[in-house]
Amino acid sequence: MNHVQLAARNLARRRVRSILTLLGVGFAVGSFITLYGLSRSVHENAQASLDERGAHLTIARRGSGELFGGTIPENLGPKFAVIQGVEAVTGELVSLAPVERNNHALVIGWPDDSFFWKNMPLQSGRIPNKGERKVAVLGDAVAAVLNKKVGDKIEMLESQFTIVGISRYASVINRNGVVVPLADLQELTFKDGIVTLFHVRLKQSDPAAIERARQEIQKAGNVSVSTTENALRNDRFVGLLRAVSATMAWVSLLMGVLMVLNTLLMAVLERTREIGIMSSIGWSQQRIMMALMIEGLILSILGSAVGVVLGIGGAKLLNAIPAIGNFISVDLTFGLVAMTVFAAILLGILGSIYPAWVATRQSPAAALEHT
Repeated sequence: MNHVQLAARNLARRRVRSILTLLGVGFAVGSFITLYGLSRSVHENAQASLDERGAHLTIARRGSGELFGGTIPENLGPKFAVIQGVEAVTGELVSLAPVERNNHALVIGWPDDSFFWKNMPLQSGRIPNKGERKVAVLGDAVAAVLNKKVGDKIEMLESQFTIVGISRYASVINRNGVVVPLADLQELTFKDGIVTLFHVRLKQSDPAAIERARQEIQKAGNVSVSTTENALRNDRFVGLLRAVSATMAWVSLLMGVLMVLNTLLMAVLERTREIGIMSSIGWSQQRIMMALMIEGLILSILGSAVGVVLGIGGAKLLNAIPAIGNFISVDLTFGLVAMTVFAAILLGILGSIYPAWVATRQSPAAALEHT
């Protein structure tokens, strides 16, 4: 009988405990995949919503720890627009607002001359005309959820808007957003003359030109300026979500390791006589350790397989919850799944070292006397 057969036999002899351990490892691995995937997706989805609009720089209030939590005077826009190398500047007001009674959506306000309107991909309808008020363009995802089409009315912030277009962005946040004229959102949120951010498009997009424009804008307005791809790097809210999700994920994985350790340690205590017989018939300490570590390896591999299934299911479940799926798409990559499985198996092997070491510390004579 080889080591694998012996390990499989021993696990089968204690079937209930082995199954419970497999499920425990599976839930730990599945939780890690889902939660760590969530922590990555928070940043990636928010970043994708900024990237696809065609801006090079993002301007936020200096000292604000949250990118979407600060405010800037709208009249600073023309000051930034005349800086050398700047092609266009647009303000943006962002608000999480009640939509159609019990629903909430990210409502975004753009001025009439915003270059974002020109770059907006439309599925149907049109963009608002200059000076047109109380009109809205819905992302295709939120339009589908609310069962709205061009020409319908939609209630936002206790005011009626006419839907003039349905956009078709790629990022989940933009697909679930509602864009309205800036003046309307400012009026309804009592933020006249205020925007959340400014976005800048440059005439040249090489790194040197971007850095020059960034420094000039920062001097001109005493604001915080970052490239679009780095806009969320210092956001405290996004960082907090990522940190909490990642911490919970690692705690879950370590709990799985402790379950493997506990199962093998109990097995060693129950099989004291059996291990003594192995020693007395010539099994070396290394061979006994290897047999027990293979049990840990089998538990970790099978538990990881269960965990992958649970992790994929957990990600789909989060995406199906409107409060989460409307703003974050938890997309699991092969790299994340492979890394988690590798970490779980490695930690499972490490968790089996101590029980295996305990087994080899016993005197064969004392072990044979054990009943």
